[in-house]
Amino acid sequence: MFHTLFFIFFCTYSSAQTNLTYFDSNWKNCPKELAVYYRIQPKKVKTNEAVGYTINGIDSLYSVEDYYLKTNKLQFKGYSKDQQAQELVGKSKWFDENGMLLNTQNNNYNSDYKNTSKLLDWQPIFYINYSITVKSQFTGGLEFCLDCEDRNKLFLGLGYGVSSYDNNYFGLPDIHLSYNTTNFGFIKIGGSNRNIYTMAGLTFLNFIDLGAGYSYPITNDKIPELKGFTFGLTFRITNKQNAYGKLKIGF
Repeated sequence: MFHTLFFIFFCTYSSAQTNLTYFDSNWKNCPKELAVYYRIQPKKVKTNEAVGYTINGIDSLYSVEDYYLKTNKLQFKGYSKDQQAQELVGKSKWFDENGMLLNTQNNNYNSDYKNTSKLLDWQPIFYINYSITVKSQFTGGLEFCLDCEDRNKLFLGLGYGVSSYDNNYFGLPDIHLSYNTTNFGFIKIGGSNRNIYTMAGLTFLNFIDLGAGYSYPITNDKIPELKGFTFGLTFRITNKQNAYGKLKIGF
């Protein structure tokens, strides 16, 4: 009897261990000895049961739960189309090591929700930019997300900026393309009636871009001088959910 119980316990324990996936601090797969987090093997759940509505072509979702290895407390809970939790659906929650809620996110695929928010989805993105080449320049305008279904975003911007030189103010139209990636980087090219500029740098979820580049004059006007290294800071404000990047597990 004792041997039977021991065998059952051993098999159960071994099965539980093989159903765990371990991750390091960068969410890369690793041995348990190097792990910071672990994930219980995701289980399939009916879509309607998981998120409360049906999704065309998706009969079921994976229930994903991640834990801190040190404390065994919940780090993430949500549903995903895939076992790697790269395509989150419905409400997702992130927690700190003490169990306090850090962040929530709702990836809503409900067709009724999408219909009611269709107008907002077509709204442009408002952007505010501060840049400095030789003199400071403030620019504001609208951006349009040319392919917001892709994880990497391409923004087309149209705006107007103001700069000062020798106590005089100059207006500068702005047109640009900004390619923002999921790896927290962006590249940007743009110009006005006086210059062309290129820039690259870091982005935080496409809400804030911080970069550096170079400005090339295209006219002979010396005032204002628009030649040299340039630095820029951009903020985006929009109700268009897909314009912003998604928080990755491990936030």
